[in-house]
Amino acid sequence: MRFCPNCQSLLTPQKVDKRKKLVCKHCGHTQSLTTKVKASYRIKQRIDHGPKDETIILDEESSRHRPMPTVRAVCPKCGHKVAYYWQVQTRSGDEGMTTFYRCHECSQTWREY
Repeated sequence: MRFCPNCQSLLTPQKVDKRKKLVCKHCGHTQSLTTKVKASYRIKQRIDHGPKDETIILDEESSRHRPMPTVRAVCPKCGHKVAYYWQVQTRSGDEGMTTFYRCHECSQTWREY
């Protein structure tokens, strides 16, 4: 990584006049790349995401067929006493997990911190 000599912002590789150069997005400073360093920079327009970057969203239909643990919890919408549950770390690491509940009957979802 290289930083701008003027404002200390990160220099990002961009194509300028069909050549790769390092450009400061903050102040516009450009810096040419040497042949040795040029090969280590790649310019991409699209970011490829792997399987770990995907977020799984449970919709109403898929949640009915997914095997999830159940617990006794009263649904605030219909009053049913059985709900699926799962836990997610939604806040900083030193705080407790957030427990999400989904009603077995009406699919109402709520959480408990």
